[in-house]
Amino acid sequence: MTQLGPGEIAARRRPFVVLGVAVLRLIAGFCLAFPLASLVAASGVGQRAEGDRVLFEGGGYLLLEVLRLQGPELMAATRGLIPALGVGLLLTALCNAALLVALNARGKLELRSWLGRAFERLPGVVVLGVGTTLGQGLLFGIGMLLSAAVPDSMSNPMGSSLLELGAWLVVALGAGALGGVADVAKACFVRSQVSLGAALNQAFSCVSRRPLLASFGWLPYAALLGLGVAAAAWLSGVVDVARPGALRVVAVFAAHQLVILLSVALRAAWFARASRLAAVAGS
Repeated sequence: MTQLGPGEIAARRRPFVVLGVAVLRLIAGFCLAFPLASLVAASGVGQRAEGDRVLFEGGGYLLLEVLRLQGPELMAATRGLIPALGVGLLLTALCNAALLVALNARGKLELRSWLGRAFERLPGVVVLGVGTTLGQGLLFGIGMLLSAAVPDSMSNPMGSSLLELGAWLVVALGAGALGGVADVAKACFVRSQVSLGAALNQAFSCVSRRPLLASFGWLPYAALLGLGVAAAAWLSGVVDVARPGALRVVAVFAAHQLVILLSVALRAAWFARASRLAAVAGS
């Protein structure tokens, strides 16, 4: 499987891969959500004309009542879903590896070699993902400590609030930069087929050459996804599935699935950018 050059890597070259990953995410999400949704529907909420919206009306009283009555069953279902959640995380890592392999490969993809290479790179991608999550969790823990350390000032409450906001802004920037560099490292790891240590060295080389792009190149795609989510939420409020009409449900369902497709497409676009950085670093 030959590799594309830096100028040839683009997410638009693999539309069917993006569509396949989106469909897989839809199926996995349904499998995870269905047991919990069934328990909530069994409480009688699903039989009301307002649907699950009634759970959050009146201060969330009905939601608390459902949790009180269905609490043991919900906890049992949640515990039962922990292995499925682990499988879902592994599936996410595999989808990321498969996207990176597809974006870097030249010509038509052969299913066996494509997935074989993705599985080969899967353990390293999982290690990078777990390490990134732990690092970001540590940063947010530091943020909580810094926020708690800011003294409350009755004479200057605005100053205290600004200090807390500044601390959380620094933490958020650090966590975002860590996630961006980790994605570049994944791209180096998959494209160059090197060890994790060598992939991290290549990623740091990318940071030294293009610090903003390597650390925060994902921001435009995250902003577009945020706009897509906001548009879907606005459409759901306008259509209002609580009112009668099957087309309303279909429209809201389609909007939600388009958001999933958009998230995968934007993820692929960011991976393409990270792969271009990796291609330059590995040359």
